[in-house]
This record gives sequence, structure tokens and C-alpha cells, in this order.
Amino acid sequence: MDKFINKFEKGTQYVNVVSAVTAEELTRSESISEEYSSKKCIKFIPASGAATRMFKNLYGFLDNKTETDFINVFFDNLEKFAFYNLLEIKDLDKNNLEDRIKIVDQVLSTKLNYGQLPKALIKMHTYDNQTTTPIDEHIYEGESYLGSDLINLHFTISKEHEVLFNKYVDDTLKDKRNIGITYSFQKKETDTLAVDMNNEPFVLDNGEVLYRAGGHGALIENLNDLDGDIIFIKNIDNVCHKDHSKDTIDSKKMLASVGLEVKNQIDKYIKEILDNEFNLSEIKAFINSTLNITFKSELSKEKALEILDRPLRVCGVVKNQGEPGGGPFIVDNGDYFDLQICEKAEIDLDNTESLRILNSSQFFNPVDLVCFVKNYKEEKYNLLDYINTDRYFISEKTYKGKKLKALEHPGLWNGAMHNWNTLFVEVPLSTFNPVKTVNDLLREGHLNKK
Repeated sequence: MDKFINKFEKGTQYVNVVSAVTAEELTRSESISEEYSSKKCIKFIPASGAATRMFKNLYGFLDNKTETDFINVFFDNLEKFAFYNLLEIKDLDKNNLEDRIKIVDQVLSTKLNYGQLPKALIKMHTYDNQTTTPIDEHIYEGESYLGSDLINLHFTISKEHEVLFNKYVDDTLKDKRNIGITYSFQKKETDTLAVDMNNEPFVLDNGEVLYRAGGHGALIENLNDLDGDIIFIKNIDNVCHKDHSKDTIDSKKMLASVGLEVKNQIDKYIKEILDNEFNLSEIKAFINSTLNITFKSELSKEKALEILDRPLRVCGVVKNQGEPGGGPFIVDNGDYFDLQICEKAEIDLDNTESLRILNSSQFFNPVDLVCFVKNYKEEKYNLLDYINTDRYFISEKTYKGKKLKALEHPGLWNGAMHNWNTLFVEVPLSTFNPVKTVNDLLREGHLNKK
């Protein structure tokens, strides 16, 4: 318990950003090689969140009966939603307030119960003879670029949705013997202590201390349990209609190809160092120009080996469109500068220079990663050894009306991968199709081209 209290008392530890990543720090490549597909590839999909926030505006409409612009757009385009034909509305007028209330009630509870389902099970896309969920679209993507006889996907889900998830997956895979789907839960031992506003443990009415889920950073444990050479990571809600999927599939292949080429070079240099047949100047140039790591002092053989012998991640980035989330930055780590994904909450906005750097950010990380998690001997890295435990998040929440402070582990692609080697590669904006609200399903990437 003391370790949590200490973190609350220290507060958020800001990252020392030096500059935002520019085109100069990006890794450029247009070539796609199929060599990566000979490795064991797994797609890792964080999918434990409920869809409640996706329907926040609809819940607000039920509460206050106010027809906002959001609500009017929803009903003006009602027929375009993939779940439209699942509703019983033939006797209802979508332009009538009372009937609108009945329709929203069907969506959220009485008919579809979407307010209680995970995003993974929401019908999002329409085709000639079927509607699909994000699970279906992630399977299709996996078949398109994971490239082996057995397509492996791993979802992290919540315990409460396990039965529904399994039923849907079992039905979906009846005729797909080449698909292997596994799942896991966020581990209870990664829950973190909640405190009151005085940094004292938050005590429940029954006298027990409140612990909360430790955020998506806790999923580094789940990722660490996977047996694969290359792991693709993508959020459950970032899928597109198959009519728009070519850019996504091509970019995934490109990220994996870029990563494998760099990984092979890293392994070559590691073996040369261990065999004592190495050119330190050449290795230093590679670390500086390819990995974008700049040392403040002279690079030794031992330091070069330490830096090279780490997990590697290739992160797709898109042009910054003002979306909330993480961005690519150059960060001062004390001995050296390197590339990191940083959230806005990790940057000291009271510092004029840090704020200027944040506002100058040209790129955004849409959680589009390809991870190389084995060393030069084909042995799995223990990913828990590469976390920066100082990059945690503190946020204010409420519990039954009472304010509390919550602690989240270093984010999965932020502090949990802080001590990885990182490449940033620009990918088309069309590959980024998050569904944060139900009306996001009206964006081009979620509609068929007809």
C-alpha cells in the first residue's frame, strides 16, 4: 500500500520533452516484404471497455429529452447504421420526439442493450448480406496481413462479457478453421489503490479499502504472456469497412517489413559485439540515425550492447488532426535522447517551453504498433523489465458521489514500453477510424462505397 501512497504524494512525474517529432525523425519506407510473415505473428487487441461512453450522447437525450445537433444527425442518418435493421421501428416516426425516445431506448436497453455491451460486439458495418462487429473486421484484417496458415488473434476482455464474447466467437469461427482466437482479462493483481483528496486510502462503507483497475498499462502483463515473434497492436474500435481497408492492410505490412529489416540489423550488430568483431563508429551511426537515439557522452561497447538488446516497436503515426491521445516526441532520458509516445497528461502545461513543444506536434499515434519481442537468440524478452514505473497517471474520479484520486500504471504504449527501441513511420490518415461516439460510424471509413 505504501508504494501507491508514495506515488500519489509525488504526483504525476512529467516527461522531459525536448521537441515534437518531425518528418526528419520518421523512418521512411515504401517497400513491403513478405519475409515477416514467416515469423509467428499475433494480433493483440485491447477490447475490455464497455460501449457506454460511445452512447453518452444518447443517454443524455434520454435524461433531458433535448434534441441537440448530435441527436439530429443521429436520426437524420438512422438508416445508415449497421444496427438499424435490428430495431423494431416500422410503426415509429423517427422525427417525432416520443418515438425518438423509444428508438434510443431500444438501442441502449430494451432491444439491443448496446449500453451494456462491449464495443467488440456492436454491429458497426453493413455489407450486402450481413452486418459485422469489430471482431469480424479484426479477423478480416488479420487474415490479410498476419500471413500464416494459422491466424492468431488475442483479445483482452472483461470477465462480465466472457460468455457473450465466447458465444459470438464460436459462431463466427464455425467455418474458419485457420483462425485461432484467445483472450485474457486484465489481471487483478495489477489493480491500484484509490485514495481520497488527502492521499489517504479510500475506505468503503464496509471498511475495505478501494482498489481500481490500473488502466491499459496493466495490459503489458497480458502482452508479456503471449508466445509470438511479432505482435501487432490495435484498439478494438479502430476498424474500417472492407471497402476502405487496402491502406490499413498495406500499412501493416509496411510497418512489419520496416521493423524486421531494422531488427535483423540490430541482431547482426549484437552478434558482432559479442564476438568482439565490431565497428563501434558504424554501430553508433546506426543507433543515432536509424534508432534516433543520441548519447550525451561517448558511446561504449557495453552501452551500445545494452541499447541494442531491447524489444523493438514500430509505431504508425498520422498527421495531427487534434484527436485526444498520445503523440511522438523526443525525450531527454538523462544519458541520452530517444523517441517516446507521450500523453498530454505527461507534459507540464505550466512550463512555457513544454507547452510550445506540445502545440507544435505534427503527428499523432493512433495505437498502431508492430512489436518485435524476441532477442537475437530468438528468446522472448521479459517485457516487464522495460517499464518506466515513474510514468504513471493520476486522475480525479468519483465513487458514489465522493471524490477520489485514481492511479494508472504507465500506459501500454507510453511508460510500459519506455525502454524499448522505437521507430515512427507515417501511415495514411485513412487507417485511423476510431469509434468514440456512435455518430463516428457515419464517417467515410465505416460506410460502404456504394
